Amino acid sequence: MTNEIKILSVKDFARIFNDNLSSLMIKKINQANLIYQEISSEEKDACLMKIIDTLLDDYLVYSGEHRHEQWDKGWGENLKEYTEKKDFKSVEPKYFGKYSINRFEKRFIKAISDDFEVKMLGILQYWLFEKYLKDYDYIYEFGCGTGHNLLRLREINEKAEMWGLDWAKSSQKLITNLKNNGVDNKIFGANFDFFKPDYKFNLKKNSAIFTVAALEQVGDRYKEFVDYLLRNKPALCLHIEPLAELLEPKSNLLDCLSVAYFLKRKYLSGYLDYLKILEKQGKIKIIETRRSYIGSFFIDGYSIIIWRVI
Repeated sequence: MTNEIKILSVKDFARIFNDNLSSLMIKKINQANLIYQEISSEEKDACLMKIIDTLLDDYLVYSGEHRHEQWDKGWGENLKEYTEKKDFKSVEPKYFGKYSINRFEKRFIKAISDDFEVKMLGILQYWLFEKYLKDYDYIYEFGCGTGHNLLRLREINEKAEMWGLDWAKSSQKLITNLKNNGVDNKIFGANFDFFKPDYKFNLKKNSAIFTVAALEQVGDRYKEFVDYLLRNKPALCLHIEPLAELLEPKSNLLDCLSVAYFLKRKYLSGYLDYLKILEKQGKIKIIETRRSYIGSFFIDGYSIIIWRVI
């Protein structure tokens, strides 16, 4: 007997966001049509074994400065496809959709709809963008990759000059193509390396910055980037990143494996704790931290930090 077909509803997202959702959010959730099934105990065991086997792999690729060339090549593949097809699907990163199993509210669910993870993440972004980024004149995404998050943001903020910054030159070429093809005439690209911030690139007044699963790649080497932000004083900083500090590894097995995966891949480590130190020093104000309860097969990696420089 197959498991019952379900759909992630407006009520589901209102519950995990703990918010009364706007008409825009209701529309986006309904359009996403996120159909899924709960998984069986046998399927859950198979998922757990797959994750454990991966964690035991001594050759699992880990993040860091050495992967510059791979990221440049990856965004280059999107650039080639977009140049040929000129459709928005070409801009979506290739790492989405590898597994039909995703995470929602600390459990596995099996996607029936296509593009399940990227649509869940999109709903999270629409909610945060509408809540925090709709009124800024300048918005900078660091580690923007293909610029797909900025295109989503444009639906919320029509006036802002938007900048996509990435260490891969193929990223800037793709964003330039988007601009030249009339997709967005107020989007710009610039080269920026988290490991070696360019202090000559100054943020403009009434600006906000954000990252989405990008700062994760720096591991514990984020202090120079934070120093860059402290100097430039954006009005708001928003992160959607893997944050072990917000998970519950001692009481939830999936969270435990998620944190183990963070460590194995050398993802972002200690960032929230560092921001708390800066807050105690009177340098910043943390506005909000929360987990989103949305995740991929391997991790619950879309936690949220909102802060500003004092």
